[in-house]
Amino acid sequence: MNYRYVLLSKNERDRIVNTFFSDENIIYDFSLTTEEIERINTFRKPYNSIGYALQYLFLKNRGISILNHQELISSKVIDYVAEQLNKNPQRLDKYWINRTSTYRNLKEICELLGYSKFDFNEDIESELFSIVISTSSKYEMAKGFIDALISRKLILPNISTIEEMISRKIIECDEFIYKQIYSQIKDKSQLDKLFLAESNGISTFSRIKGASVNVSSNGVKTLLKLIKEINEYGEIVDLSFLNDSKILYFNSEIQKSHMARINRFTDEYKKYSYLSMFLYFKKKEFMDMAIEVVSEHIHQIKKRSKRKAQEHNAKSQSIYKLEREKTREMLSKLLNIDTLEAFKQYQDEFIKDFKDELENSINELDEVDFLVKSYKSIDYLSELLDIIEFDSNTKPELIEFIRNFRNSKTRKNIKIDISCFDSKWQKNIKKYEYSKNIVGITVASAIRDSVRSGDLFVRESKKYNSLDHYLIESTDTVNSNQAFNFLNNLKQSFDIPRKFELDREIEQDEKSNFSDKIYSYMPNISMPEMIYEVHSWNNFLEDFKGYHSNKLEKQKSLIASLLADGHNIGFPKISIASGIDEFILRRASDYYLNYENISRAQKTLVNYHYSLDIVKNWGDGKASSSDGMRVPINSKTIYADYNTHYGNRGGGIYRHVSDQYTPYYVQILEGRDSNHVLDGLLYHDTDLDIYEHSTDTAGYTEQMFALTYLLGFKFKPRIKNLTQQQLYAFESFQTKEIKIKKINEKTILDNYSEVMRLVESIRCGKVKASLILQKINSYNRDNGVAKGLKEIGRIIKTKYIIDYYSDGDLRKEVQKILNKGESINSVARIIFFGKQGRLNVSKIERQLEKVSCLNILLSVLIIWNSRYLEKIYDLVKNEPWFNEEEFKRVSPLGTSHVNFLGRYILEDTTISTKDGLRDLEIKDQEL
Repeated sequence: MNYRYVLLSKNERDRIVNTFFSDENIIYDFSLTTEEIERINTFRKPYNSIGYALQYLFLKNRGISILNHQELISSKVIDYVAEQLNKNPQRLDKYWINRTSTYRNLKEICELLGYSKFDFNEDIESELFSIVISTSSKYEMAKGFIDALISRKLILPNISTIEEMISRKIIECDEFIYKQIYSQIKDKSQLDKLFLAESNGISTFSRIKGASVNVSSNGVKTLLKLIKEINEYGEIVDLSFLNDSKILYFNSEIQKSHMARINRFTDEYKKYSYLSMFLYFKKKEFMDMAIEVVSEHIHQIKKRSKRKAQEHNAKSQSIYKLEREKTREMLSKLLNIDTLEAFKQYQDEFIKDFKDELENSINELDEVDFLVKSYKSIDYLSELLDIIEFDSNTKPELIEFIRNFRNSKTRKNIKIDISCFDSKWQKNIKKYEYSKNIVGITVASAIRDSVRSGDLFVRESKKYNSLDHYLIESTDTVNSNQAFNFLNNLKQSFDIPRKFELDREIEQDEKSNFSDKIYSYMPNISMPEMIYEVHSWNNFLEDFKGYHSNKLEKQKSLIASLLADGHNIGFPKISIASGIDEFILRRASDYYLNYENISRAQKTLVNYHYSLDIVKNWGDGKASSSDGMRVPINSKTIYADYNTHYGNRGGGIYRHVSDQYTPYYVQILEGRDSNHVLDGLLYHDTDLDIYEHSTDTAGYTEQMFALTYLLGFKFKPRIKNLTQQQLYAFESFQTKEIKIKKINEKTILDNYSEVMRLVESIRCGKVKASLILQKINSYNRDNGVAKGLKEIGRIIKTKYIIDYYSDGDLRKEVQKILNKGESINSVARIIFFGKQGRLNVSKIERQLEKVSCLNILLSVLIIWNSRYLEKIYDLVKNEPWFNEEEFKRVSPLGTSHVNFLGRYILEDTTISTKDGLRDLEIKDQEL
C-alpha cells in the first residue's frame, strides 16, 4: 500500500502489525474466564460467539480492534478460542461479512472494557510531541505512540493515519528545535563565513569537517588550532534541552551533510541551527581527539625515552666491561714493574690515556633524563592548558597547580609546591632543580594519567567528562539490607568448592568431506544476483530510507553502493564494473548508506534468518560470541595503531555472531575488545533472545563477569593460561595446584549502591556500555565503582574457571561457538577483498558505515546459503550416503559457488521454478 507519509519501512510496519497478531503468549492473552464464556455463548450462531470473543480478547489484551484485519488472525488463536467456547470455527467468515453486526459488537465491547473512539485532541497531541522529541527512531516513535493510545484505552487508527500524525509532529518538533537553537545565535554573519572559499578553493566548512590528524606534536597543534578557530565563531549553543538520542540523531545528520546541502536550506532556522550544531559537535569531537592524541603522544615519548635509556645503559655497560678489563690488565702490569724508570715509561704510555678515557666515559642515565630532552616535543602544552579546561572532584590540588602553571609567564626555576605529584615525579623535579622542562613533562604526564584514571575530566568533552555526567541521578533507595542480601545471594549462587580437578584438553569433532559434497549441489551465483534474490524474500532493501522498489535506477545505485563499501573496492571501480556514473553512486551512498538505514536493513536480515527452520541445526538463537578482526589502516587517523605482530598500522572490526551463524551486530574497536562486548548484547534490537555469550581471552575482564551477571547474561569466555589466573572465594584456602585468595566483602558492600547505579545507567540507555567501560577499565584502584565491580567479578570468574576446566563439554561448547565467529571473520576477509583489505578512511563514522555494509553482504550470503541448504536437504535426505548429524554441522558459510569479481550486472531476474529458488547442480555423487 502506498502512503502519502512514509514513516516506516514495509518490514517495520509488518513488525508492528505482527506483534498484535502473533501466537506468543496465546494462553495469557486469549484465555476466557467462566463468566466471559457464559456471556459470549448467549449468541445462537457458533461463528458469532467466536467472532465476538476474538474482538473482545484482542481489544482487552492486545489493545486493538481487529475489524478490517481479521485475515491476520492465526488459525491457532481461532482454534484455541473456539475450543474454550466448545464451538466449531469453520464458518467464522460469515461473522465478518455482516459489518453492521460486527460494528455493533465492537461498540458494546468498547463500553464493556472502557475503550473510546480515537480523537486527536490537545492532550494526545502533547503526548505525541513528547514521544517524538525523546527519540530519533521512527519505529520507536510509532511503538511509543501506539502504547500511549492503548494505555489511554483508545481504539487505534489505521497504521497509515498513525504514520501521518507522527510525520506531521516530526516536522513540528524539528521546527521547535531549530527555533530554540536559532534563538541562541547572536551573530549569524559569523556562521555565514563557514561557506566562504579559502585560498585553496575549499570552504571553511569542508576543511573543518574533513580535518584528520596523526598522533604527533603537529597533530595536537592542529586540533588545538581548530578548537580555537571554532571558539572565534562565538558562544557554542546549548543542546541540554534535547535528550541523548536526539543529539545523536542530529550529530549523524550533520556528519553526512555537505556544505551545499545546508546552504540550499530555505528555512533560515534550520540552516543556522545546522551550522551551529556542526560547530558544537566538531568542538566536542576535536576536544576528544586532542585528549586522545596528547595521551598517546605522551605515551610514545615515555616509551621512546625508556628505550633510549635502556640502549644507552646497555652501551654504557659494554664500555664499563672494557674499562674493567683494561684496569685489570693495567694493575697486572703495575705489579710486575720493579724499577722507577719502567714505572715512568708505563705512566707516559698508558696511565694518562686511561685517565682521559675514564673522564670521558658514559654515565648511566634514567628514563627521565631522555624525557627532559623531549620537552620540545610537547611545546603545545601551554596552548593545551589555555584552550582545554580540566576539572576534578578528587584532585583539587592538581587543578590548582595546573592553573598556576598555565598563568605563569616565565616558568623559571622557582621552587613550587609539588606535593600533588607522586614521589617519583617529585624526585625528578628536585633532581633537575625545578626547571621548566621537567615541570612541563611532569604536568603533561600527570594530565594523561589523571584523565585515564578518571581523576581529571573535561566538561565540554563527550568521552572524557566526569563519571557522574554519564550516570543516572544518585538516589538513596539502595539500603544496606539490599547490599547484604545481594552478597548473601552471591555466596549461595557462587559457592566455590574446596576440591576440584582441572583438565585443559578440548575434544575436537572429526573432519570430513561431507560439507564439500553438500556444497557441490549449490548453483553458481554472483553477489549482485544474491542481493536481488534475498531482497525478493524479505524486502530488506526497502529499509533504506528513500528507496522505492519501483524505481529501478535507484535500486541499482543502492546495490552498487553497497557493493562498493562491502567489497571495499570504492566508487571508481564499482562505476566501471556496473556502468553507473561515479557521481550518482556517491550521491546514492550519501543518501542511503547512513548508519540508521544500514542498521534497519541488518535487523530485517537477522530476523529473517532467525525465522528459517534450518537455523535450528546450528543453535537456538540464545547464545552468541564476539571477536575482533584486525584490518590494516593506511589513512591519516588516530583510530589506528601499529601492531608488531602484524607489522602494520591498523584497527579492529568487532563482530557479534549468534550460534545460528547470524552476524547481528558490528562496531569499530576503540580500546580493548572487552569494552565492546556489552554493546552487541544490549543494542542489537532483533528477534534474537541472547542469554549466553562467549569471547576469546581478549574479550574478558573481571568487570565484564560482574556486569554481564548484573545485566542478566551468562558470560562464558575461553580462558587460556590457567596458571596465570588468580582465583578467589569467600574464604582463603589452598589446593594442590592453586592458592585461593579471600574476596573483599567490605568493598562489595561499600560500593554496591554506586555499582547498581552504573548498571541501571547502562540498562536504561543513559550511557553507552562501551563508553563507560572504556572509562571504568582505565580507572585506578581507588575508584569505588571499578573496585566493587572487580570484587563481584572475581568470585563469578573463579566459579566459571573451575567449571570450565572441570567440564569437557563446556570447553567444547565454548570452542564451538567461538569457531563460528572466527569462521565468519575468514569469510568477511574474502568478501572485503578490495584494497587488499585495507580500511583507508580516517573518520570512524565512515569506517563503521563500510564495515556495516560488509555485514550486510555477509548476512545476504548466509541467508542465501541457508535457503539453498534447505533445498539440498529435501533433495538428498533419502540418499544412502546422507548423514543427518553430519548435515547439521554443515555451516552456511560456503563461498566456492559465489563469484565476487568481474563485471556487476545489476538486473533483477525472475526465478520461475515451483519453489522460487534456482535449480541445484545435479551431478553423479559419490561419497
